[in-house]
Amino acid sequence: MSINPLKQYFRQAILYVKLPTQGRWYTSDDVTFSSEGEVGVYALTALDDILLNTPDAMLNGQALEKVISNCCPDVKNVKRLMLPDLEAIFVGIKSATNGGKADYDRKCPQCNHENSFELNCQHLLDSTMFINEDDLSINFGNDLIVHVKPYDFEMRQLFTKREFEEERSLRMFDEQNKDVDELTKATLLGQSVDRLSQMTFSLVSRSIEKIEMVKEKIIVDNRDHINEWLVGISKAQADMVIESVNRINGIGVPKTIPVLCSNCNHQWEDTLTFDPSSFFGKRS
Repeated sequence: MSINPLKQYFRQAILYVKLPTQGRWYTSDDVTFSSEGEVGVYALTALDDILLNTPDAMLNGQALEKVISNCCPDVKNVKRLMLPDLEAIFVGIKSATNGGKADYDRKCPQCNHENSFELNCQHLLDSTMFINEDDLSINFGNDLIVHVKPYDFEMRQLFTKREFEEERSLRMFDEQNKDVDELTKATLLGQSVDRLSQMTFSLVSRSIEKIEMVKEKIIVDNRDHINEWLVGISKAQADMVIESVNRINGIGVPKTIPVLCSNCNHQWEDTLTFDPSSFFGKRS
């Protein structure tokens, strides 16, 4: 094929993003970093926008995987991306596409006024927090050191799909059984919550890289042994692991911003979520 004379007008990287994990857990086959330890981010194409607004493709992860590969070609293996890095890339793509801005609507909790803002994506990226070694281990007294890592892309998609299926199942049941008593509904809701809790527990177990037995100088990385240990410890100990995994999943771009109501001047800290189905929205 002949060289396309329009190639000089193809997209270029708009900005470069430092990933919150600082490249931990990746090989050169997973992510290619610049000399500054950054990845290039491109704006969305029209095809990317269509994929982001195709619910079925988004649910199974294929659309999102294609969009990330297209907008961040330095990422060679999307499935290996850790959650904090995914969110930083989402914000980077939004920034590259919309000139650094994102529409943001929130209802005031004081007066219910609907406020519209412009979210400064570049400011979020500039405020990124990075994962340090101290974030990755939990000491259980002088006996055990539990080494943890964030969720990866596949783990995120697994939980997102299960959560969607549970919500859809409950919604369909409500629509088809409007006369069912509240006790039955509460029972079904409880069962759904229990299934999601078990899924969360399973993902937390997969987030444990290894357990170090200090006195015995033994490293345990057998997945079955780790699962059995997590099930067999006390609730308080399990909560320590869960909280640690949740904390490192939350490191990265800021998850809250200060908001001022234009109607009543009420101020509050609002939570940001970077789920692509809502963050990119219709016609991103």
